[in-house]
Amino acid sequence: FLACADRHLSGLAEWTVPTAGMFVWFKINGVDDTDAMVKSGAKDLKVLLVPGTSFMPVPGTKSGYVRAAFSTASESEMDEALRRFSLMIEGTRGGRS
Repeated sequence: FLACADRHLSGLAEWTVPTAGMFVWFKINGVDDTDAMVKSGAKDLKVLLVPGTSFMPVPGTKSGYVRAAFSTASESEMDEALRRFSLMIEGTRGGRS
């Protein structure tokens, strides 16, 4: 998963290598609220992600983070998902220019 992230998301997002678990949190560079990006873009690209706002204690709080799970996907599925994720980020950032 992390090799796929390096390949597709370097320069677009930042992440910390997990020591355990099945999730990776991505901080999306240049995006301060991932809610709309994930709710529309991820659905359109058929990628399952959770915007960071879903985990905020105060509803409506913005978050530039996205959570991705990697426990059940094959390497080729992860590679394709992160490729699509990169397209979603680029589309969001491009729309802001």
